[in-house]
Amino acid sequence: MSTKNDPEKVSNLLERSIEALLFASDTPLSVNRLMSITGASSTKEIKTALESIDGFYREQRRSFEIVEVAGGYQITTLPEFADVVAQLFKSRRKSRLSQPALETLAIIAYKQPISRVDIEAIRGVNSEGVLSTLVERELVAISGRGEGLGRPFLYSTTRKFLEYLGLKDHKDLPDMEELERSFTAEQMQIEKMTAPDGAEREGENEGGESEQA
Repeated sequence: MSTKNDPEKVSNLLERSIEALLFASDTPLSVNRLMSITGASSTKEIKTALESIDGFYREQRRSFEIVEVAGGYQITTLPEFADVVAQLFKSRRKSRLSQPALETLAIIAYKQPISRVDIEAIRGVNSEGVLSTLVERELVAISGRGEGLGRPFLYSTTRKFLEYLGLKDHKDLPDMEELERSFTAEQMQIEKMTAPDGAEREGENEGGESEQA
C-alpha cells in the first residue's frame, strides 16, 4: 500500500519530518515555513502534527518540549533540566549583558522605534557603546529614520530578542517590572552556563559598553 493512500502513514511521516526539522534548526520555524518544506496541505495539518508530537513527549516524560516562540516553533529542554544543561556550557565565553545594556534594551522594547537621542534623554547618559553592543548581539536593529534634525536612526528589537525572552511576539511583552525580572533570570542562567566554578562576576561595563556620566 502506498503512503498516499494511507492517512496514518502520511500523518506519521509528516510528524517525523517536522520533528527532524525542529531538531536541525537553531532558530524557530514558522508554520508557513514548515508547510513549504514538508508539502503539508494546510496550517491546521502542521499545528495538529505539532500538538501530536508535543503530546507524545509529555506522555513519554521526555526532557524536552515544543514551544511557540518568536513567531515559530522550537524544541527546547524543560526548565527543570536547566541546571544540568548549564554544566555542558561552562567552558563557553561569557555573553552576559551589562545592567546598562539591559536597561537600554528595556527602553527600546517599550518605546520602539526610538532614536539614540531619545534613549539618552530617558537614561541621562551616553548610550552609543551600549547600542553598538545590542546591535552586535542582534537583539536590536536599525528599523528606519526619524523625522527630526538629521533624520536620526531609529532602533527596534529583533526576532532574536523575542527568542532571548521566549516570547511569541511583541504583543506578549510583560510590564516593565516583569520584563526586568525576566532579564535578571536570563542573565543568571547565562552566568551558570558560562562561568567556571567559583568565578567572580564581571564588572557591569563588560561587553563593550561605554558609559559616560
